[in-house]
Amino acid sequence: MRLLDRYLLRELLLPLGVCMGGFLVFWVAFDLFSELANLQREHATAVGIAQLYWIRLPDLLGTILPVGELLALLYALTHHARHNELTAMRAAGVGLWRICVPYLVLGLLLSLGSWWINETLLPDAKEREDRLRASWTDPAATIESRQWRTQVNFQNQTDRRAWSLGAFNLATAEMRQPRLSMYLPPEARWEITAETARWTNGYWRLTNGLDLFHRSASDPDPASMLKPFLTTTELGGTLDGVAGWSGGSIEVSNVVVWRTNLVSPTEAGRPSWRIAALSPVTGEVVGLSGGAPVGARARRLIMADAGIWTHGAWRLLNAREFLYRSATDDLPVTLTRPWLDLPELTETPDVIRSEVRVSALLTGTKAAKRPQLSVAEVRNYLRLHPQLPARHRALLDTQLQARLASPWTCLVVVLIAVPFSAPSGRRNVFFGVAGSIGIAFAYFVLQSVGFALGQSGQMAPWLAAWLPNLAFGATGIVLISRVR
Repeated sequence: MRLLDRYLLRELLLPLGVCMGGFLVFWVAFDLFSELANLQREHATAVGIAQLYWIRLPDLLGTILPVGELLALLYALTHHARHNELTAMRAAGVGLWRICVPYLVLGLLLSLGSWWINETLLPDAKEREDRLRASWTDPAATIESRQWRTQVNFQNQTDRRAWSLGAFNLATAEMRQPRLSMYLPPEARWEITAETARWTNGYWRLTNGLDLFHRSASDPDPASMLKPFLTTTELGGTLDGVAGWSGGSIEVSNVVVWRTNLVSPTEAGRPSWRIAALSPVTGEVVGLSGGAPVGARARRLIMADAGIWTHGAWRLLNAREFLYRSATDDLPVTLTRPWLDLPELTETPDVIRSEVRVSALLTGTKAAKRPQLSVAEVRNYLRLHPQLPARHRALLDTQLQARLASPWTCLVVVLIAVPFSAPSGRRNVFFGVAGSIGIAFAYFVLQSVGFALGQSGQMAPWLAAWLPNLAFGATGIVLISRVR
């Protein structure tokens, strides 16, 4: 770093710290005055109020950081211009863009810091504030109890899964009374086997009958349950009908006539069956097996008492699993297990937290006036919900673009501050104060208007969110190039 760069940064950092501290004190004092009645009604203590504004600090920084940077830049550059320091630098062959390099680097670092705050600290701030204020009105409630959200219901439209949670803990990712319904892939199939069977009173009674259900082509642990009988509808015929299936030779054993290697007729949508041997006289069957792909509406229903996130996957406790071969299946394969691991699920705890927060925003009675969600939360929600109503899609796309655009305000501030302060002349330092107020006011008005138009669908979301940065950034570049 050159000596000139160190000098310019040193002359900027002091007013930057003063401006940031001053704006922070002003903002907190103004907000505290407006909240005083609510805080008294909620019986907030001095320590509690300090905790409240510590939680709100990331949100406050998103506003005061670019404003404080703008005021500090205008002050520092106006100071340099009044003492003809910028004129001396340019006379020594240092171009204005080269003078701006330390300011641009600082603006870039502040933009990256703002991005980190928005993505890591800000998303949880509202919930932490709600829990803190709830502790004032209900001191007997435990911290753990305030983390729960009840009746969390959502759909993963991409993977065709529906979730219904009796309660979800935002901090620990525990679930109570989870219910999960999903459609099975086309390669899923069911299979029934039995050592022997006998035609009895209009149905087939099975010996060691087993009902197997393969949830996918590579299911490592297919579901199975005992199968005591088969109806004529399931097998595809009565004794006389099954005896008419195509097969091998007729054999006689101990005066009993047996038909061997019977195969059911091939019909679209019907299961295929094989019988090793059948006695048309006694109705006995040896070696029964059959199966078919599941229907288009085959689904899997899982209900449990609780669920936990462990080793990167969901584990459901005291789980009951129901596997339906079709939309009309009234005899599903049923399993009960002390626990059930589901590593194939893509709905991580962060995804469910996104569902809770985004759903609260979409169901709110007032439209958001500024970005409230992180980039990850919006993307998680859009990935799970590709088919959204137009108004919800416009709101979320605008939120996403606004969250991407807002950190770069700190970089745009440098481009707009330099041409307003770099021209030589003995201007009063209060010019910087007045200039920063006017520029900040115009920026935030344009930002609010664009945000409102984007959320209502009257402007493309990317344009609505990036409009202030594009307008002020382009204006700053043009003005810098014209500075003499």
